[in-house]
Amino acid sequence: MKSAYPELPFINNPKKTNVSLEDSVHFLLDVTDECTARAVYSVMVAEASRTKDRKAFNSAGEYNYAGVQTDSGRWGYSKPIISRFRRVDVGGNNREFAGFKNNEGFFDFMANRIKAKGFDGCNADKWTETYIQKWWSPSAKASYTKGTEKYNAKKSIYNTAMKQFDEYKKTYKPKLFGGSNEGKKGKKIFIGIGIALLVLGVGGGLAYYLLKKK
Repeated sequence: MKSAYPELPFINNPKKTNVSLEDSVHFLLDVTDECTARAVYSVMVAEASRTKDRKAFNSAGEYNYAGVQTDSGRWGYSKPIISRFRRVDVGGNNREFAGFKNNEGFFDFMANRIKAKGFDGCNADKWTETYIQKWWSPSAKASYTKGTEKYNAKKSIYNTAMKQFDEYKKTYKPKLFGGSNEGKKGKKIFIGIGIALLVLGVGGGLAYYLLKKK
């Protein structure tokens, strides 16, 4: 089997991992903007394997919850991929898959790829159209237009995912110095306030000193 990543270590016994739906939302909000986070989560709900209780996503191994493969070409964003392993896919074929360092690495990768496809996770119809035409991309995709049975089925998945996302978002605690856009903005605001207070403190002290000199 030819690998697109021969330089990466091969894992003979990839460890099975899972991540709860709630934690998935939290990880996504840590690594990307909310609309992309919603888009990724909806794709996961549509495609990813789940535990028996339906409360967590299952990986094929090494934190790969989306069947990301490494035997059919290199990805446009490869940094989070740190290893590779083999599994039999749903079609019964022996394939090579990507391994990630942790959950954050996987969700960072997914956010990048979903954004590159032009997904808008904050709009049901835009997400559904992009999912059908650019992600799922079946041979008959041209006929799966708005209002058709297939279109409505995929849109229903999105709507279900959004209800879950909104519920799990309630328990999210932003990382002020984390990797998300929200975290970065928080960091800038925090630093800006600190600088302002410092300037005001120095300026106030200087003014007081000059008044006393008078």
